[in-house]
Amino acid sequence: MTPPAPGIPAPAIRPGARIAILGGGLSGALFALHLLRDHPALPFVIDIVEPRERLGAGLAYDTDNPMLRINVSAARMALFDEDRTHFDRWLRARGLPEDPDAERPDGTLFPRRCLFGIYVAGLLADAAASSAGPARLRHVRDRAVAVEGAAGDPPGSRGFAIELAGGGTVAADLVVLAMSHPPAALPAPLRDLPEPVASRVLADPWDSRALDSIPYGDRVVVIGTGLTGCDVIAGLRGQGPKHGGHRGPIVGLSRHGLLPRPRTALPVEAYGDFTTGPATDALALLRRVRAAIAGCEAAGRPWEDVVDALRKQAFVLWNALPKSEQRRALRHLRTFWDVHRYQCAPQIDETMRAAQADGQLEIVAASLRGVEAAPDGGVVLTLHPRHAPDVVRRRLQTDWIVNCTGPAHGGVLSSNPLLGAMAAAGMLVADPTGLGIAVDADAHLLRPDGSAWPSLFVVGPLARGTFGELMGLPQISMQPRALAAHVASLAGKALAA
Repeated sequence: MTPPAPGIPAPAIRPGARIAILGGGLSGALFALHLLRDHPALPFVIDIVEPRERLGAGLAYDTDNPMLRINVSAARMALFDEDRTHFDRWLRARGLPEDPDAERPDGTLFPRRCLFGIYVAGLLADAAASSAGPARLRHVRDRAVAVEGAAGDPPGSRGFAIELAGGGTVAADLVVLAMSHPPAALPAPLRDLPEPVASRVLADPWDSRALDSIPYGDRVVVIGTGLTGCDVIAGLRGQGPKHGGHRGPIVGLSRHGLLPRPRTALPVEAYGDFTTGPATDALALLRRVRAAIAGCEAAGRPWEDVVDALRKQAFVLWNALPKSEQRRALRHLRTFWDVHRYQCAPQIDETMRAAQADGQLEIVAASLRGVEAAPDGGVVLTLHPRHAPDVVRRRLQTDWIVNCTGPAHGGVLSSNPLLGAMAAAGMLVADPTGLGIAVDADAHLLRPDGSAWPSLFVVGPLARGTFGELMGLPQISMQPRALAAHVASLAGKALAA
């Protein structure tokens, strides 16, 4: 992070500065954690506005499904660069007697996902309780619905007033938007369906009650074969232990028919330099990546080393591409990046392979073209198989459709009422790549005219249109920590003035 760019006035921070974090998932909790741990002497009053009881869990880690696991070994789930195995040691000290499958043959741990949420919540609670400085943390169990100027002033001139869904307001000198991922958008053929077809579509793959209500022998189509789709399929396989799990046929449907790559057991170390003379078009970047992978293989190293280098260098190489080339890369390469970057936990990969081997699971590469009611009360899908002539269609009959197409970041302004209201008021604008909302290199929120708010920031995945990689650890920890340092620096200068 850097000092405010010319033309960005210093934020209106005063003694006892009030910071409102809107969203208490992983990103918002880590921003607060780093403020408390790294800058305890600053007199911050930190309000995290989050309706969930547990801070730090967010959408990904707020689950009690025992089938869902972290997809990176615990030793690599690093929140602190200076102590990269902290989570692994916490797990081993805590013990995992109720989860014998967590430890792999090589000794690495892939625990249930909920444990990471419990870990982060504990770290934040400990930091708040042990803070010897003036900084204070408060959890406001509510949802923000509007960000306005304090006392009727223009927003930011003398602070902000955060309106809450339950009534009342939270005052703030500085606001950090730390929203969760937006919900998945339904593919066009699944929208506005009549009954009884509409009731056969499960739009939210994280609704465990809806998934648990699927009869064990029913046919299921899972649309989307990324990590979420794999989690749903693994969850179905483990559903109802008295019944031996889901017995009905399952189809995983996606345009490319690709599954996440399994997590390697080999040591991974970044290989390749993509920031020296960075590529300025998507094709040139792809060629450099392929050349690096070839060099990696020749050296007897896993291809994951190249992905690790791309992850670490993402900010520079992403911002070297013009917006038109960023959009081109997303259009043509995003699916391939996702399946290599976001790899499966070994337990989930084994479940998927077993389901395919015993004939329960079929992976289909096709586009969904239509949906209609079936005579038996189920649903018939019309598909266009990948690489087939346009006139070719396949009809697939099922009982249930589960939408696992992933967060619809491009539609975040329409799906999030708070962000939509701020956009309507001219306070923010969508990122031109469709990855979230527009911010500058220091995470200042941008207005529609491109100017930056001095006291409005974005932390987490909704800023990845600028940062390039904010979906997995450690980047999702590094950005909140960098922003905490930036805010602390601004506050220190303001208080010293």
